[in-house]
Amino acid sequence: MARVSSGRLIVVHQMAKVASLAWVEAAAPAAGQGGVAPVHAHYLTAANLQAIAAILATPRENNSIVNPLIARDIVRKGRKGIAQIEAARERRQEIRVITGMRDPVARSLSLLSFLADFCGHTGGSLSAKDGASADAVCAVLGELWRWVLAGTEPTGSFERLAWRMIGAYRTWFDEELLAVFGLDIFSSPFPSGGGAQCLNSPGVALLVYRAEDIASEASTRQLLHDAAKRFLGDPDFALPEVNTAATRRSYPLYVQTRERFHLPAATLNAIYDVPAVTHFYRAHEIAEFKARWSTHRCE
Repeated sequence: MARVSSGRLIVVHQMAKVASLAWVEAAAPAAGQGGVAPVHAHYLTAANLQAIAAILATPRENNSIVNPLIARDIVRKGRKGIAQIEAARERRQEIRVITGMRDPVARSLSLLSFLADFCGHTGGSLSAKDGASADAVCAVLGELWRWVLAGTEPTGSFERLAWRMIGAYRTWFDEELLAVFGLDIFSSPFPSGGGAQCLNSPGVALLVYRAEDIASEASTRQLLHDAAKRFLGDPDFALPEVNTAATRRSYPLYVQTRERFHLPAATLNAIYDVPAVTHFYRAHEIAEFKARWSTHRCE
């Protein structure tokens, strides 16, 4: 029988804008015990990486991305991560995976703001540096959600990237996590009192969290930290604030958009009434999300 290699590989594999960079930094000391920095990737499957690469290859007349660096980085990190995971499996190293979930509408606001800042839209109507208004951003985000729920892929490359990444929450755990690591988050319930869900398969351990439990005011924050300490074997584990909207010059626009954005009740039902949401959040929490986004106005 082949020997299991000493050390381990820590993989932060999750959707964008779910605090992944904070987890990469927080897990670095534990990962360093194995001599390898944490792997960080939003996509690891060939199908999803090819889809992002196809967006990068959009014909010039439909290219609405000013700076493609972020999209290129998603593909680069994904391909590099695949190679690192395959090498770890060949060495029979233990793989520890960290993944998370966030309120889909809150995440979409954060994601659109991030893409507007770092990718830029050729129309110049979404970022603070271009003088965008909250009303304009609300209108674009509302249209993106209509496209996501209708399954209608937009034409422009910026819109296609945002559409794909916003809508990923419904299928990501099957298309990515289950496909790559054989771990099914739906095979056991998420802890009703908060904290983290932990799963195992041969050679792989998984920690699943909710972004809302990271907040300093969250009553479940300590439960999550305690779970992460056990999972990583790091008694000094702490989550830093990294790559948050509050650190960027676009933050005032982001706040204005967050305060004004709203969606119709039918749209909110379609967003939240899916297994990927109901697995993580109890009925009263989902009701609070819906109330939050149905009472804000873009007018």
